[in-house]
Amino acid sequence: MSNNLKIALNCAREPNRGIAYESDLTKYDALIREPWLADMVSRIQSGEVELKDELPVRCSHYYRFRDNHRRQADMDAEAFLFQTCIDIDEKDKVEGAIQRAYLLNNEEGGQWHDMLLHMEYSARKKLHIDIRMPLGMTIEETQQAYCQALGVPYDNSCISPERFILITDASQEIYRSEHWYEVLPEEELKARREAFLQRGLTIDGRQTNEPKPQPVVQQAELFPELKPVELDPRCLKAFDLCMDEAGLTERALQIEGVRHNSLVSIFSVGACRLMSQEQMMAVIRTRMPEYAAEKDCQQLVADFYQNYTEMNRPMTKRLREIHAEAFNEPNDEDNEQQQEEPTATPKMHTFNLKLLPSGLREPVMTAPDNMRMNVLSAIMPVAAAYADQVEVEYADNKRQHLGLMAMIIGRQAGGKSSCREAVETWMKPISDESREARQQEEVIKEKNKMRKANERAEELPKVPVRKVPITISCSTLLRRFKNAAGHTLLSFGEELDTLFKTNGAGSWSAKYDVYRLSFDRGEWGQDYNSDQAESGEVNVAYNWTIFGTYGAFNRCFNRENVENGLAGRILMSEMPDTRFCSIPKYTPMTEQQKQVVWDAAKRLQEMTGFVDTPRLRKAIMKWLEEKRLLAMKNMDEAMDELRKRSAVIAFRCAIVFHLLSGCEKESKACVDFMLMMADYVLHNQQHLLSQMMEAQQAKSQTALGRVSNSSTFDRLPQTFTLDDVKFAKGANYEDSTYRSIISRWKKEHLIEEIPISELGSDKRPHWRKLSA
Repeated sequence: MSNNLKIALNCAREPNRGIAYESDLTKYDALIREPWLADMVSRIQSGEVELKDELPVRCSHYYRFRDNHRRQADMDAEAFLFQTCIDIDEKDKVEGAIQRAYLLNNEEGGQWHDMLLHMEYSARKKLHIDIRMPLGMTIEETQQAYCQALGVPYDNSCISPERFILITDASQEIYRSEHWYEVLPEEELKARREAFLQRGLTIDGRQTNEPKPQPVVQQAELFPELKPVELDPRCLKAFDLCMDEAGLTERALQIEGVRHNSLVSIFSVGACRLMSQEQMMAVIRTRMPEYAAEKDCQQLVADFYQNYTEMNRPMTKRLREIHAEAFNEPNDEDNEQQQEEPTATPKMHTFNLKLLPSGLREPVMTAPDNMRMNVLSAIMPVAAAYADQVEVEYADNKRQHLGLMAMIIGRQAGGKSSCREAVETWMKPISDESREARQQEEVIKEKNKMRKANERAEELPKVPVRKVPITISCSTLLRRFKNAAGHTLLSFGEELDTLFKTNGAGSWSAKYDVYRLSFDRGEWGQDYNSDQAESGEVNVAYNWTIFGTYGAFNRCFNRENVENGLAGRILMSEMPDTRFCSIPKYTPMTEQQKQVVWDAAKRLQEMTGFVDTPRLRKAIMKWLEEKRLLAMKNMDEAMDELRKRSAVIAFRCAIVFHLLSGCEKESKACVDFMLMMADYVLHNQQHLLSQMMEAQQAKSQTALGRVSNSSTFDRLPQTFTLDDVKFAKGANYEDSTYRSIISRWKKEHLIEEIPISELGSDKRPHWRKLSA
């Protein structure tokens, strides 16, 4: 561990909390891996709250106290770390705060970009977030501004400089930056201390014993007096757009006690980048006339323009959009998009996978970068199987459950096994339950083997075995459905070819029906006269993940069966092409990460009833309409068909995201995730299925043409136009259908197009029949 990582802590069990020793981080890392600490935290989270008094402690702000006495009088100002710890004490805000913290940390150009240092669950499963303090901001100002940006209540009990945090074990750690508890480089320390001194504070940001300089005088020293300017309406509009982006209303700007933080939130969006300081004051005088006259407001504006506004730094995408909208200037990205418009190339939605909720994030982020979407796709059906008692409403106003199937397709030795550990980790709770149930069945089977010839065989117990082999027979599958008590069955197959080979016994074609029906919990059954085979009807709830090669995929789906309804219901994920590439490096999941996954599975399993997600419905409707228009523009019938179920798959994945996030309402990250998944699923389905579908459609149209289009041809005059074909065929078809008929007649040498030079005043395309 580097020598520039310093911490003040007391590692003892039942420590004297008035004592804190300077140490490097190795002692802390050794402590959090102590079995006794993990046991103590587990007992506290199970209800033994009184054990909190026995936990060791670490200090938030300083790595050294004189004589190791943890009190304000003995704080060493030169040991100030310029970091602070936010305490989230409301359990229902924890998961949302984690997502928002990642979002703020990754927002390029934002105030909190790269400021996240550490996240951990507290002893009572709440949350600690350590962040770097912005230049010139005190502990109190940092806590207020970050809590505002995070959307959590500000707690003034967290700002005492000598504050300590109860230490929890390693399994509670969510995120750690390499800069956590870093003693900053000398140049940065000098700049930060100077910023405090210029404000009349000590080098660690505390009030001096001398009278505090008046803010206005301080401002006059640092900045020349601002001359009033006439308000530019465009700047007012830019300010209002930043206010909307920050999630605020004009009313929040008028509430005393909130005005300061509201303005900080608007500035954090980037409002100061869009206008001069003079214009900003003119805007504030319009929107916040009373506050604009106060010294606090003037100082806040001056500080932001001096310390936090870099005009030469690139703007975020959203800030560029606000600038373009407010100042009526075209966005460069919009121009590029307009130039590319004729090709009608779809713009893919993106999503930062670091923003995935706990449970999904851990297995995905341990995979190599180019395989993370494959891992995510592989675990989604498993995660959805745990939430099988949840019901949702889709954009068509119909209720659904979370049926999902995934195929991970790649070349031989293409890295498909990178998904195996993630899938098996997620499946473990169901696998363990199923193993116990099978053991009960085995006991009865052994008893029946040992029975005498005149003794009646004992019936097998009707216990739920939810994890079933992918090659399970239809009869056994029906019995498992009957005993599942309304829960979803789950399978994992490492080789698609193994499944396809069961077609020799006829079960693959039968399972086509099962898989297709399981997507919407349809009814399936079979009836036999023999008592040896299972009979009956059930509602099918069955999720699975299968790995396979392109060869196996093409044997399972070809142009003869691609339109049977199953292919479009599958979340397809293509592995990256690793030909001639060096071997990828895999990171095994730690026991701590696996426990997070199992905790997530437990949370999903405990969720029941209807979950309303209007924001997801609205977003997926918009996505569907965009793809409909794009498909129509490109005359892409395969895309038009595939977009519908791609949207359903993405919507159900987003429900899992939403349930795990812990947010009451769908977050922006959840919506962005859904749109990314919709684009991803559609892209893979088109790549794997479009040619097969087009070939099948062409074959079907040719067969139909032999029956019906001959009479259409006969009804046409010797020379005809497209309108004539419409009249002869009937007006209930798309233009593409009529053009396809004409194209086919040309290929069969039944007609030819008349050159334009031979046409009279009517320059529309004309064709004439050829003699046989």
